[in-house]
Amino acid sequence: MFAAMKTLLGKKGFIGGGMGMGGPRKPISLLMGLVFLAFGAIPVLNGMKVIGFSIPPFPNVILHALSIAGAVFLLWDAISENMAMMGFPQMVRTATFVVALVLLAVGLVPILHGMGVIGFNLPSLAAIIVNVLYVITGGLLVYGGTQGM
Repeated sequence: MFAAMKTLLGKKGFIGGGMGMGGPRKPISLLMGLVFLAFGAIPVLNGMKVIGFSIPPFPNVILHALSIAGAVFLLWDAISENMAMMGFPQMVRTATFVVALVLLAVGLVPILHGMGVIGFNLPSLAAIIVNVLYVITGGLLVYGGTQGM
């Protein structure tokens, strides 16, 4: 327990203090990545009858808010990371940016449509597509959260 607190709080007494240059963004990205992995993988595995349990249904507004928060952290990861301009890190950075924009649209458009701000809505997305998007988002957030540790 103490080791986990020391890892999160770091040497300087604030979140991420001992985790390199990431500050508080690194552990938050890691935690959000694990949440997205769970929200995406558990329903997919349940649908394939690999596991016998699932996540209880949440109101759509909570899922949309989670999508927006995940997109913001993905954008933050894609923009703020000092990744190389070529090779695998650049591909990850580009994928992170594209997934963030898609996730932002999936979260924002239904909320704005429900408030009457915009006159269009996204077509009904199959749950499996959203779950796979959540798994990809979780993987990218975990990857971004572990860089520089």
